[in-house]
Amino acid sequence: MKHLPKFILAACCVVFLTGLLVGSALADGVVSFNKASVKEIMDLCEELNLPEELAKAIVKYREKNGPFKKPEDLQKVPGMTHDFLEELNPIIKDGDVIYDPDAEPGLAPSKC
Repeated sequence: MKHLPKFILAACCVVFLTGLLVGSALADGVVSFNKASVKEIMDLCEELNLPEELAKAIVKYREKNGPFKKPEDLQKVPGMTHDFLEELNPIIKDGDVIYDPDAEPGLAPSKC
């Protein structure tokens, strides 16, 4: 009983710090195409007005073929069009293929 207040304080600190970490990870909007769940990619697709089926296709392709090594690898995903790829604007950061809402457009514009 004597240690209960310290335990409660410690638990509150852990919850608070976890909330800060999770909040900052979500706040920046960065999504890893190699690590994100279907739900996380679906949320991104919804935000960018892309078909949600594309999120499922990205994860399915990744599970079958391994991680994406370069942004252009996403072109191999069934259903991925050049326009979708431009919207997703995948870039490499720290060896990972990601979506970063603050990134400069990285792919050449469509010639159509």
